[in-house]
Amino acid sequence: MEMAFLAKKWLGSLLLPLPLLLMLGFFGLIMLLRQHRRSGGTLLLLSLSALLLLATRPVANWLIAPLESQYPPHVVDSMSEQPVQDIIVLGAAQVADLSLPLLSQLGQAGLVRITEGVRLAHAYPEARLILSGYAGGEGRSSAELYGAVARALGIAPDRLLMLPEPKDTAEEAAAITPLIAGRRALLVTSASHMPRAMTLFREQGGQPQAAPVGHHARESPGTLPLYTYLPKGHYLERSDIAWHEYLGLGWQWLTSKTNRVPHNE
Repeated sequence: MEMAFLAKKWLGSLLLPLPLLLMLGFFGLIMLLRQHRRSGGTLLLLSLSALLLLATRPVANWLIAPLESQYPPHVVDSMSEQPVQDIIVLGAAQVADLSLPLLSQLGQAGLVRITEGVRLAHAYPEARLILSGYAGGEGRSSAELYGAVARALGIAPDRLLMLPEPKDTAEEAAAITPLIAGRRALLVTSASHMPRAMTLFREQGGQPQAAPVGHHARESPGTLPLYTYLPKGHYLERSDIAWHEYLGLGWQWLTSKTNRVPHNE
């Protein structure tokens, strides 16, 4: 099981834009040097052009906006007939370096997720805060780091339920769904990740309400200067995040189709 998980992570990492396009460009360069000039030059040009486009703001936003717009932000409603009973914060990458401040040990995704989780926990003071995410080779898991941040920001320890074992969203959905059965739960994760996360929870029979955070496709109402359309590293990262989610959705569709039991005629 562990080997299958690692293989999936390796394959997913190699299929992301930067390594994939660099490998294609490298193969194009080799072909060019071996006198396959037309094929090599075309492959090299296409890979570099794709990399250039993915590092621009319009292309990055075009890729990620359809993912982020599927679920609206959660609006706090303290007068609802059914109060929120659980707030789920999904895990994200972290670096458990004890020489760094606590918040610096979380990646950007984890930081915005736990911040939103704590905000909602203050808005719904009776809700339980379910914190998930494994260590992934680090000394402390995402769940443990989330718990430390939540306590530092005023959440009582007896409101925290930490799940450091799940390694990915599918395992998180399987572990958490039984805990929220019959309860009103909010699911906090990155806006681009929310479509995949909600589908995985529904496949397990869970019905949390989406509370997306960490939106990337933010459009300014004003006229932007032309230099904002130049290629930049953080736009490439935005495209990378979107690409990762589309790969995940494709894998999810493929595995669900493979595992579907055919009906007898």
